[in-house]
Amino acid sequence: MKEVLVFSETFNMAEIRNWLLLTIAIIGAFITIRTYINATKQRQIDNTYKTLDFIRRHITENQIETFIELFHANNELSGVKYNEFRFPDGRIDTIETMFSEGGCGNGDIHNMIELFNLISPTLIKLEEKIIWYEYGQIMEVIYKWTSYLEEELKKTQDYQVDFYLDFNNYMKKKTAKMLSVPTKYYTYCE
Repeated sequence: MKEVLVFSETFNMAEIRNWLLLTIAIIGAFITIRTYINATKQRQIDNTYKTLDFIRRHITENQIETFIELFHANNELSGVKYNEFRFPDGRIDTIETMFSEGGCGNGDIHNMIELFNLISPTLIKLEEKIIWYEYGQIMEVIYKWTSYLEEELKKTQDYQVDFYLDFNNYMKKKTAKMLSVPTKYYTYCE
């Protein structure tokens, strides 16, 4: 009888030890996964601020001033056509000529669009709300202009137009979602 009792006590100690090891392993796995998730989130935020710094270094105050001027000149509330810019000095220009040499964008809008087109594929890997807060109004208005041009080019050509493809695709997917996100306003309709 003593032999059976010793075997069951030994079996119980081994079983308890195994359960204890399993519990410690589960806790360790949970902590490891949690640490990985937090590190990934922190890396995403760090990369977002690096991208924001990159954008700030490449979009100058003059380019923002050009955007503000064009935003006001394209104000549909003042009776301007959707594709038209009417400037205070009486000059009238269109979206179609914005990118031509001497066009109303002076190359500033083109440079901003090129920059957004460059970073658009990586925006989904970043904290989009932070980028949107800083440049949402500019991105939304520029998207309005580029999507208009893309549609006009499609009408006049028989082939698929890849006009700022990455930027336009990103904005097509995200605009509705991002409109409810706060953004910094550079200018208001007057």
